[in-house]
Amino acid sequence: MATVPAMTRKSGKVSFLLLWCVVSTSAWAQVQMISVTAPQTLPSPLAGFNVQYSMTGSKYGAGAAVAQVTFYLSSTANGSSGVYTLFTQQIGLRGSGLGPYYPPIGTQTAYINRFSMPANTVAQLEYLEAACQSSVWYVLGRVDSTTLVRDDTLIGTAKPPDFYFTAGTLSPGVIQPGGTANLSFDLYSRCPAPAASRVGVYLTDPDFQVLESIGAIPINAGSGTWSFPPTAISFSPAIAPGSYRVVLLADVDNTVAEGNEDNNGGFFTLDVTEPALATSEGPPHQLEPAPALPFDGVQALTQPTQGAAEDLASFRSAPTPR
Repeated sequence: MATVPAMTRKSGKVSFLLLWCVVSTSAWAQVQMISVTAPQTLPSPLAGFNVQYSMTGSKYGAGAAVAQVTFYLSSTANGSSGVYTLFTQQIGLRGSGLGPYYPPIGTQTAYINRFSMPANTVAQLEYLEAACQSSVWYVLGRVDSTTLVRDDTLIGTAKPPDFYFTAGTLSPGVIQPGGTANLSFDLYSRCPAPAASRVGVYLTDPDFQVLESIGAIPINAGSGTWSFPPTAISFSPAIAPGSYRVVLLADVDNTVAEGNEDNNGGFFTLDVTEPALATSEGPPHQLEPAPALPFDGVQALTQPTQGAAEDLASFRSAPTPR
């Protein structure tokens, strides 16, 4: 019986020694994030924004004096997919020795910008900033490998459409009076137009003074590329030899509010030669960006022919090849 207390004391010393070894070799318990607050909207997240967060808990043991705070961007609320690292930083905890160590008191702020992000996160945010519509994403945060907490944010802004011509051909670019040239073009808008519109087509002199309206081409609502297939324009035998311009003007009726209203024009050079001087038709003429046009596109669509008793140019069926 006299040996039992001694054995009990010895066993207690061994248990304490084992506990001390565990504590001295690794941190245990947890510091965790309990809240995170991101801005409600982030129209330009790469320009920088603040995330506020708070923590609780404690840590013990070797290495317990620091913790790793990390924030992520995710397309899902639980981080199950579409996850991108936004920011990670080691922070110091309050305490000494083997602990306990506690997180900073109160609300903390992390400033996040493109320089705190890896390249794939920057690329994703560039894509979201450029998107035509804003989208809901989640800012996730945690300390070390503890549970994630989240807050949602709206990234990007709604953007208006912007029409501009990306390609076009007038073939041939040299004709005789009474000749025919085939017009084609590609019109593009990355963001969707909410309503249908028209492309006005005009014959002008080299100074872009309108001689005649050739017609208007309907464009459906939506986004992407509208391709106008090669379509014949027939020119009157009364058209005088010289240099002309065939001008295109997108959204001629101004029915669509665009991000840039100054890039809607394009033109082709058209040369009309004397029959005696005509050689080969030559290569097609390519569409060029038009300068600021000195005419009202809508009014010009109903403007009568200048200096001729008949139409100088109009959309007609192309002659049947023989």
